[in-house]
Amino acid sequence: MELPLDAISTIFIFLIGLPAILLQTLPAEVRKIVLQERKQEVVVFTVGPIVLATILVIVGVYTSRPGDGSQDAVSRAQAELLWLVVIAVLLLIAGGAALLFTERWRRISVIERLYQSAAHAIPEHGRPAEPVLRSLIELGVQSPAGRDKSLVLGALIRLTSATQERDSYDGAQLESVIDGLEEIFTASPHYGSAENFVDSADLLLDLLLASQNRPHSDDLKKAIQVASLLGRASLRHEQSHIQVKFLDALAFAGDGDNIGYTTWASQAIFEIGSEALEHNSTLVAMSALSRMETLVMRHGPVRGGLALDFVGLLAHFWARKQTGRDYARHFLDHAGEFFEDPLAEVIASARSACMQTARFKTGDYLAMMQADIG
Repeated sequence: MELPLDAISTIFIFLIGLPAILLQTLPAEVRKIVLQERKQEVVVFTVGPIVLATILVIVGVYTSRPGDGSQDAVSRAQAELLWLVVIAVLLLIAGGAALLFTERWRRISVIERLYQSAAHAIPEHGRPAEPVLRSLIELGVQSPAGRDKSLVLGALIRLTSATQERDSYDGAQLESVIDGLEEIFTASPHYGSAENFVDSADLLLDLLLASQNRPHSDDLKKAIQVASLLGRASLRHEQSHIQVKFLDALAFAGDGDNIGYTTWASQAIFEIGSEALEHNSTLVAMSALSRMETLVMRHGPVRGGLALDFVGLLAHFWARKQTGRDYARHFLDHAGEFFEDPLAEVIASARSACMQTARFKTGDYLAMMQADIG
């Protein structure tokens, strides 16, 4: 019998064009990762079904070939049945290839494989594999806000936990993850959603939990800096609970015995609280001042950076006119409990520090508060 060339050619055209069609339907950022990181996979899964189908057709041709003389190797009815089976199997191959490509190239599947590849290096090297981590971060940068970005953040959270669970973790293996977290929000064309900021706060809190009691942790210092940056960036969202999560993480970081960590945390809390007042997010600023007071009471009476950050944030409240001044005065009435030095000296030191660090607005508010107090 004649070969069913129309059916066979149609299936082969489908198999050849399927990968290209599916790749074009992928979001640009996912397609870039698939082509960059999975070139070998793309080749295998593109060529594999075609090779398998070719072998099947060759077997069908060989099996249904005419015999010698007047006798055929198989009857016409048998040949038709054979090719019916071959076409059915080819259709199964085509359908299976379509399902396989669709599943493997879904965003969630691509992220999961990137996570697995990055985590594979942790037992041996104590940190995620840098090239794969870089690809995961780049995908997070380019992903739209919301669920797509949260999928990447979830993978980073898991990588952070897996790294910190190792006995060899010494507080200096997650700098690339923290830098990547910052980049996902600051270098992205898609501003993070409220959910994304909450996920980032959870990641930073997990990191701070594991590093708080270490005598030295580069990861903790970097995490505090990023918590300040993202906490301020999240002020674009009106939901105050987002910023409070960052403040809680910072307050936890400063609650240990290491005064250096406390000073870093207090500076970050000051930055979020003062900027919150500039955005009229008074509840966030009040939360920041409350957590700053907790740190001062925990380590008090205080001097140095912690004292200067506390009085600086009070000055920002003082500049909010009468109600803000009344709120700040409630704290200043207990200055003797908070500060090791007299209040006037603390304010003067804070103004001097503001001049050195170019915080001129805070310096002006301090001068205003100092003049009003007398």
